[in-house]
Amino acid sequence: MASNRVIEFSGYKICINDQTYEPAEDTLLLLGLIDVKAGEVVLDMGSGSGILGLHSLKLGASKVIFIDINPFATEATLCTLRLNGVSEGKFDVINCDLLSCLRNGVNFDVAIFNPPYLPYEEYDSWIEYSWSGGRTGVDVLERFLQQINAKRIYIVFSSLSDFDRLFSSPSFNKYKIGKRKEITIGFETITGMELVSDD
Repeated sequence: MASNRVIEFSGYKICINDQTYEPAEDTLLLLGLIDVKAGEVVLDMGSGSGILGLHSLKLGASKVIFIDINPFATEATLCTLRLNGVSEGKFDVINCDLLSCLRNGVNFDVAIFNPPYLPYEEYDSWIEYSWSGGRTGVDVLERFLQQINAKRIYIVFSSLSDFDRLFSSPSFNKYKIGKRKEITIGFETITGMELVSDD
């Protein structure tokens, strides 16, 4: 496994390594959007360093399920949770592809996903899974939205990806758009969005 190092980001001490996505502007967007109420169960999909799930626990989540396809990211997530003294009963960390390791029909109060959102298909190293969003840049996000059952979902996507395809997707349109924030970096706009279930 890759060697973890500790950094500080947005007031949190977290672990990362050379095969795990380092939090950036997209992470900040999500940190500013996430709304977790006391006692809610949260899914941190594509957990990376674990910062978004850790933030959810600080907001009052009773439990967070952290999932990442990248085994180096799950190691970083575990390191972050231990570094911050989170008790074992408050989390599960799972290494798998999206929700493939969970029973069908599992429901969450909140789901958070900072997905790979660039239109690339590069999978030669684990770190590349962090940005390779498939041919359209929304392929992974669409698969996630088809599988997830949650009252509220927090996601990000890039103007470089095919967001028109995302917006026309039935799995996207089963939710209402709640809060929304954007940040522009050079020629790219990153959008953070809250999706709220109609149910």
